[in-house]
Amino acid sequence: MDMRKRLSLRKEQVAVSLRKHGAADVTARVILVLDASGSMSFLYSKGVVADVVERMAAVAAQLDDDGEMQAWTFATHPARLPDLRLAELPQWLRLHVRVGEIGLFRRSKKRGLEPGQVDMRAVGIGNEEQKVIAEVRAYVRANPGAVPTLVLFFSDGGIYRDSAIESELRAAVSEPIFWQFVGLGRARYGVLERFDTLPGRQVDNVGFFAVDDISTVPDPELYDRLLSEFPTWIREAGRHGIL
Repeated sequence: MDMRKRLSLRKEQVAVSLRKHGAADVTARVILVLDASGSMSFLYSKGVVADVVERMAAVAAQLDDDGEMQAWTFATHPARLPDLRLAELPQWLRLHVRVGEIGLFRRSKKRGLEPGQVDMRAVGIGNEEQKVIAEVRAYVRANPGAVPTLVLFFSDGGIYRDSAIESELRAAVSEPIFWQFVGLGRARYGVLERFDTLPGRQVDNVGFFAVDDISTVPDPELYDRLLSEFPTWIREAGRHGIL
């Protein structure tokens, strides 16, 4: 089945999940965040991350009024990627779904970058989630919109900046952003696993779930899990005057 047909079927499945959660008419800005730390290299090389992006493009196609998705990648440092337009999905996947150039025993050779590509060596291989969270928050503040923002944030864990991440996400409670984190494996997710039970927040602005192997999770189940808390947050954020 070609990509356009897959995208169309998945877009319908996203609509089904939204209806199921009472959010059939919701529109939102969708932002994608991709972990590119060193431990993610296997998931990139196996095509798992590219498949995830293709599946998330259907969420933007259904929710976003212009069908475009802003995107960031991060490891030691965050970097904004070019906006993902659905018509350009195959090329976008080829150009922008990448990890750092890692050379364990020698420096990796400098490779020529194609137009718009981020130099992934500058992004590094570490885990600094709080930096990209801050950058996405700043982007939304600088580009206010009439609709809420849904951030789809993919990481394979190894999270250790708990207090800095918690501080960013607590500060974001009054902002029109819902943060949906998805864990790609069995690694440590630290504060993200505890956020649902953290007290002292006006609304619950964070969702989290982890899967052992996302490529084995069928689309209906993935979209149901991905979109289960977002509609509840929209209602609560509306009640509290955040939206």
